[in-house]
Amino acid sequence: MTSREKLVVISSDDKDSDSVSNSNFKVTLRERYATQSIDRIVVKEVICPNAFYNISDGDTVKGNGPSNNILIIEHLELATQIPVSIPAGQYNILQLIATLQSAINTALAGYSITVTITRDDITNLSTSPMAPVLGFISNVSYIPTTFTIKMPDPPDLSGINSVYIHSEALSDGSGIDASKGIINLVESVSMATTAYGTFAYKQNMDTEFSTINYTMPRNLNVIDIRLRDREGNLLNIGTKRLTMMVKMYYTV
Repeated sequence: MTSREKLVVISSDDKDSDSVSNSNFKVTLRERYATQSIDRIVVKEVICPNAFYNISDGDTVKGNGPSNNILIIEHLELATQIPVSIPAGQYNILQLIATLQSAINTALAGYSITVTITRDDITNLSTSPMAPVLGFISNVSYIPTTFTIKMPDPPDLSGINSVYIHSEALSDGSGIDASKGIINLVESVSMATTAYGTFAYKQNMDTEFSTINYTMPRNLNVIDIRLRDREGNLLNIGTKRLTMMVKMYYTV
């Protein structure tokens, strides 16, 4: 018995016709012989686009991750909460301030209140999905007693920092999630230094750390790929391409 290896390129360009999208797809390989009795794989390369807004409305079809576009204004005198939302999109801090200020003033128009936002302060901010973006810890209830409060931490407009590739075919339940247990995680890709609209690239060496060993040899004629965020939500890259190079080891 001799162990051999093949490099296989898995691309959303080659997805089957019944695939959902370029980040949730299935590829049927024409090569049958060399994709049987695979006992281990190594994900050699991943090229993944950063097509994810840093402000998301949580729409699962858009696939930009959890919602962080809602701000809740506390009206202390009336003891009421006024939700304010802005459109999903890619914002810098000045664009966020201008858009948010307009949305807040529209929402508060009936209360005869005008809010001005600068880089250093926010008016009447409470706990809300947008709190971390504006420098607040989201699980701390903060109800100010003055009209203006200072952000305790820098704003966070980094968006999605990492994406995770899942595959039932390629994985052997090789991932463990703290809240979900065993998952079909194959690879993670950092987006920390990848600007919006560009591509992240990851390369792995043939090491034990990057190898997925199968308990029993398996056929990998059909491979499913799903791109998820850290919470397991499916992501959507639109028409952009997701590509992986996988080294498969088989015995003849």
